[in-house]
Amino acid sequence: MNRIIHTFVVACLLATATGCGNHFNNNGMEEARELLRSGQFSRLIDMAEDDIPGIPADGPLRRELDSLADRARRFIIDFPHTEADVLERLAKDSVIAGRDDLRRWEEAGELEYIWIDGERRYFKWAHRNLYRINDSLRSEKQIDSERDRSLAEVCMDEIGRILQKTSVAGAGAAINPKTMTIRYTITLDADAVPPGETIRCWMPYPREDTPRQDMVNLISASPSGYIIAPPGTKQRSIYFEQQAVAGEPSVFSAEMKFRSWSQYYPPGLFASGQDSHVPLHTEAWTAERPPHITFSDEVKELAGSLIVPAMTDYEKVRAFYMWMNDNIIWTSAIEYGLMTDIPGYVLANRRGDCGMQTMLFLALCRYAGIPARWQSGWMMHPGHVNLHDWSEVWLEPAGWVPVDVSFKLQPSETKDVSEFYITGMDSYRLTVNSDYGMQFYPPKDYPRSEPVDFQRGELEWRGGNLYFDKWRYRMEVEYH
Repeated sequence: MNRIIHTFVVACLLATATGCGNHFNNNGMEEARELLRSGQFSRLIDMAEDDIPGIPADGPLRRELDSLADRARRFIIDFPHTEADVLERLAKDSVIAGRDDLRRWEEAGELEYIWIDGERRYFKWAHRNLYRINDSLRSEKQIDSERDRSLAEVCMDEIGRILQKTSVAGAGAAINPKTMTIRYTITLDADAVPPGETIRCWMPYPREDTPRQDMVNLISASPSGYIIAPPGTKQRSIYFEQQAVAGEPSVFSAEMKFRSWSQYYPPGLFASGQDSHVPLHTEAWTAERPPHITFSDEVKELAGSLIVPAMTDYEKVRAFYMWMNDNIIWTSAIEYGLMTDIPGYVLANRRGDCGMQTMLFLALCRYAGIPARWQSGWMMHPGHVNLHDWSEVWLEPAGWVPVDVSFKLQPSETKDVSEFYITGMDSYRLTVNSDYGMQFYPPKDYPRSEPVDFQRGELEWRGGNLYFDKWRYRMEVEYH
């Protein structure tokens, strides 16, 4: 296995496996941790499913053991493919390859796998990511080219309008509104929980405390008796409860209408370099926040290589953005719940999805003393509706300025168009979160399926969390 990927995965395992030092001397628990460290997931899961004498069902040892087994199950779900599966998928895509090719791609860090129960098991999107990472296959397959061109056409059309309207309305004005109705549905598999048990569901809900989103209106929701989280809730949801019925899927749905706005700050606004102080209310946004936002040696080294004396904060933000544009490839991501250092993974492997890239960008900005915070929800561009993450940075004299680092430079020779997403945002957004890894309203009792972001939803019952493999989500959009 490639050293970088291997080191990352082992670090993920160790971070959880050694998380409860006061239990380290217990022989049974140390065996369980070693099973996780060594990838012997089936043995660990079997151990957790047994009644173990001396470990109370509701005690800390049992909770730790269940947590280790849950982590093992999540790895199995995220890395489901055998070597034969990967070769079959490559063949279907007309890529003629054998085991020697797999070993070569693995050694180069281009084909993602881990050892599970003594066998190589590959990431569920390993073959698709290979087409993005490997130079020759990227040139041959052009896997994202049509999608990227189509999205760029939508964005370029919008950017032209936004720049023109900003020239009239002024820097940072909310302009170019888009009104959308969304129908969001979560369907839990039949018999995922015993009949009669109460299922708890948190579904993403539009924010109302951002200048780029307003007129939020709930049109309908099912089942009734829902709870909408207060506007200031950092990860906002609509909450449902429903009793499971034998043999029937459990369906949760909401129809919501909202209006989203564009916003753009011309770079000339920041030419004076008014960045000599950090407002008191933004101090928290310059701090480290382990495990994902830390000023590691790698973050310090990269930031230091990009910053030169007398740079304004805007120039630092632009330098970070440009480096990521040139060096980080977009790839499908391992579930964030399996990652213990997202920026570290992106730096080590030079790839990551929108949230992973955003997390690295936040770490760089904060290390440079620039307040930076997370935002996320969905990108709603026609034909390209999907989960999405971006950020905001504090730049004097504007205040909070939107930045979408994973949208990268646009294909234009006009600088304001090409660099639009360094200080601008289009209207095709659904903003749900103004931070990451925050508590829900009402609180969730069990660990989340996605402990960082909140875009798909979360479900649980009194027997525990209901992971993503137990339910499906669907987003439908109507543009007005």
